[in-house]
Order: sequence, then structure tokens, then C-alpha cells
Amino acid sequence: MLIIGESINGTIEKVGQAIAGRDRAFIQRVAREQVERGAHMLDVNAGLGGRDEVDDLTWLVKVVQEEVDIPLMLDSSDPQAIEAALALHRGRPLVNSITAEPRKKDSLLPVLAAHDCGVVALCLTEEGIPKTPTHRLEIARGLVDELLQAGKPQEDIYLDALLLTVATDWQAGAIALKTIQLFKQELPGVKTVVGLSNVGFGMPQRRLLNRTFLAMAIALGLDGAILDVRDSSLMATVTAGRALVGRDKWCRGYLTAFREGKLQG
Repeated sequence: MLIIGESINGTIEKVGQAIAGRDRAFIQRVAREQVERGAHMLDVNAGLGGRDEVDDLTWLVKVVQEEVDIPLMLDSSDPQAIEAALALHRGRPLVNSITAEPRKKDSLLPVLAAHDCGVVALCLTEEGIPKTPTHRLEIARGLVDELLQAGKPQEDIYLDALLLTVATDWQAGAIALKTIQLFKQELPGVKTVVGLSNVGFGMPQRRLLNRTFLAMAIALGLDGAILDVRDSSLMATVTAGRALVGRDKWCRGYLTAFREGKLQG
């Protein structure tokens, strides 16, 4: 499963301050810590509002890739910022995200077609986030078709199940789980991803909700998650979950994690 570190995000106060103040050492420390904790990819989001996102995102990409040698998830709703970041990224990044909103989709599709990258598709329209799994699947079909026509192979497409917080919608977890199940059944070959920290936001014992949802989603075949890799209990859940669903041959990853003291969370 693809583990994407979530912590270089301008909406986090200290990270936003570091981006605005061009604090290279702080950003590189956060990047290094996430790789050391097991991230396969790092999300980089420079959306601070009221600033030049092209300049901020390209600065982030340069600074992070000076420190760590793993691919990045380029996280922006600005096609110009995405295009600029793609031009200087080393390796194959993942772009987060394209939606079914016509204006955004039409401006981003040519950029994606011109670069060797994966893409996260958010199944929402200008009307917002669909409330039912079947509606999300309907939108996903259209996005996948257009991405395939643009030259993106199925294995480079990640569908985001749009996991929301149960604090404001008590059925949000169940809806996202059913959405993952439908994506896996109806769009084989296309991958699935969630932004995990959303589900427990605003709730007591937030981390408990996050890791319990993750275990359930792994059982349904979840392919990737954007999460806090510095949460040792959560990372232990990833390792245990992979072993229990047969995605860890002879449980080698689990046993290695045990010997390295990584299952103590």
C-alpha cells in the first residue's frame, strides 16, 4: 500500500509559517522525519491563500527534494502551480487532484497528458461532494474515461473515496468504505486512496477512529492513504493490516517491523 506523508501542508500553522518565511531547515526536517517513519511519498501543499502558489509550491518541491529521495504528491487546485512543479520534480510524482468541475478539469487535463505522472481524481462536481457511493462511482467513471483518453494508464489513476469527518456526518465512514468497495468492484485496475486524518477530525480519540477506519479500508483493498506517518500506532496498523489480508508474503514485513520495535505503538 502506498503510504503518503501528510505533514508538509501549508494549512498546518507551523508549516504555513515556514513556507512564508522560507524556513528551509524546518521543511527539510519534517520531510526527513516522515521518510524515516516509513513514508513512500510526501504530500506537498503550499496553498496559503493570498500568495503566489506557483512560487511557493516550486520552492517546496526544490527544498524537499534536496533533502529526501522519494517522489512527491503535488497537492494544489491551481493548474499553473501544478505545471510549474511538474517541470522541476525529479522522478514520477502524483498530482492531487483533478475533479469533474469542468473549468478545473479542462485546464488540468492537458497538463497531465503532457507529463509522466500519476493522478488523484476527486469525484466531485461544481455542485459539491456527492452524498451517495453510487453517485461518486458515476462521477468516477467519467473521470477515469477522460483520463484514459488523455493517455493515463489505469494503474496511474487513484480515485479518492472522499472520506469526511464523522463529527459532522455520522455516516461518513460507512459511505467512504462503500465507495472504496464499489470502486474496486466496478473499476478494476484503477487504484483507491483516502485522506485518512479527515475521518476523526473534531472527535475525541481521533487517532483511534483513524486507525480503525484504515484497518477496515485495507480489508476492502485500499491502495493508498495520505496520513500521519509519525503516529506509530497507525503505522503498526498498516503493517498488521497488510499481513492479515495476504499482502505481506510469509508476514515478512510484519516480522521485520517487530524485530525493529515498530509494533509497539
